[in-house]
Amino acid sequence: MVQTIALPTSVSGTNRILTASGNNSYELGMTRSADGRYLVLTGYSAAPGTTGVAASAATDITRVIALIAADGTVDTSTSTGTAFSGSSIRTAATVNGTSFYSVGGNSGVQYQAFGSAMTTQLNTAPINIRSINVANGGLYISTNSAAYFGLNQVGNGLATTGGQAVTVLPGFPGATAGSSPNGFYFADLSDAVPGVDVVYVADDRSTSGGIQKWSLVAGSWVLNGTIAGSASTAVRGLNGLTRGTAVALAATSANGLFSLTDNTGYNAAPTLIALPTAIAGARANTAFRGMAFAPMAASPTIASFTPGSGPVGTTVTVTGANFSGASVLLMNGVGVSAFTVIDAATITFTVPADATSGLLAVTTPGGTATSASPFAVMVPVVAPTIASFTPTAGGPGTTVTITGTNFTGATAVSIGSLAVPAYTVVSATTITLVLPSSAANASGPLTVVTPGGTATSTASFNLTLAAVASQALPGLALFPNPAIDYVVVKLPKAGAATAALRDLMGRLVLAPVALGPQQPLYLPAGLGPGVYLLEVRQGSETAVRRLVKQ
Repeated sequence: MVQTIALPTSVSGTNRILTASGNNSYELGMTRSADGRYLVLTGYSAAPGTTGVAASAATDITRVIALIAADGTVDTSTSTGTAFSGSSIRTAATVNGTSFYSVGGNSGVQYQAFGSAMTTQLNTAPINIRSINVANGGLYISTNSAAYFGLNQVGNGLATTGGQAVTVLPGFPGATAGSSPNGFYFADLSDAVPGVDVVYVADDRSTSGGIQKWSLVAGSWVLNGTIAGSASTAVRGLNGLTRGTAVALAATSANGLFSLTDNTGYNAAPTLIALPTAIAGARANTAFRGMAFAPMAASPTIASFTPGSGPVGTTVTVTGANFSGASVLLMNGVGVSAFTVIDAATITFTVPADATSGLLAVTTPGGTATSASPFAVMVPVVAPTIASFTPTAGGPGTTVTITGTNFTGATAVSIGSLAVPAYTVVSATTITLVLPSSAANASGPLTVVTPGGTATSTASFNLTLAAVASQALPGLALFPNPAIDYVVVKLPKAGAATAALRDLMGRLVLAPVALGPQQPLYLPAGLGPGVYLLEVRQGSETAVRRLVKQ
């Protein structure tokens, strides 16, 4: 057994009491929902120990349908109203827990919605029915009533309105009394026969009873044989599981629980000729009644999640179905330790510090659901900083190097009010630029803009225009000028100095080199004739002189 579940013995909210009469052989029939998610059984809303409940008026003691979920939750909010008054309620069935079909001693097949006390009687005869279940999209009953002996189909499909015809399955006794049918289980064992093609029926006769096996052959049900019971093993509860062409059966008599397998498949005598030894016996003053395999939680599904991306710390909402009892949430295969199941359709979690981009997966008692698309963990973009820049002054054509952090992806660089039209992001820590010829207003702090924010220097760049630079370092002289291969720079004063050569567009054609006293400055090989600007820096001063190359 999977577990023992106590049924309510007192009213709690909408849940009613559910007890049994204790002396009716055909009560407490148990079925599993067609979708496998629930167990269904019936009883009475009477305190334990109440006598005469089966014969009571329904206005005095309500008949109740219990719905039991895979997690053990019991709901007894559904009653059958005035149905089955003066007689027993025996079995109920459901497709998915949203509505029920119930049968008993005097009210035929009753249909109602979950949680309702209003029922609709589907048929007029027979009214004394033992068991009911849903199979292959149809509704079936077992009865020992005249003209309907055996198994019958109610209406066509899953009826919900009155006036339904009840039809004996072809091949079953119908008008001829014979077996005493109770619980039953349909199986699909043959690919050649559409739909279900084998049915096992519990027959509680003390002689010739047991578990019957029937197969649908050429449109009619044929009895293949009986797994014999006995007077002490009158079988009433029955359920099964189909595994390929084998069927695992579980059955109950009043005092025994039986487990067996039929391996012979479609239209063949069953494997066993008699019931095996019971795997469990009823305790003193108790009896077994209904039998059903444990329900299975519905498989979860992930429909969507929002947002679809975000950094660590983002709250994500996962939407789907059947999340109840979720035990594991994975992101890219790694467990998320903290998540909240809001309800069966919603889970929330916070993206953990070690998360990486990938698919989401939710595991529940019903299985594991995986998202169709990955969640993208966004790495935060850190704001840039400017530590320094060199030089701190210069004119058009001057190369400025900016040093700092987080420059990757820079989208704009400016000096004062000048938007620098061209710059190079050398690395995350370095940007270089050349002051354009239009840099008349290129004075002020430097600014770098990236996706992470904006950085502004604390110091300002000072523009040195050519008109001013031509007057700097008075006494500076160049010769020969015009020059052919080299030029000698006469410095006006002692001290280290550098010289660089640019064309009239400000482009660097000779990188800064150190100058020595009366030392020739050789011009680049292949430098074309024309007018160039020689930029000499000494100390804090920058001077520009015109140089003609022949």
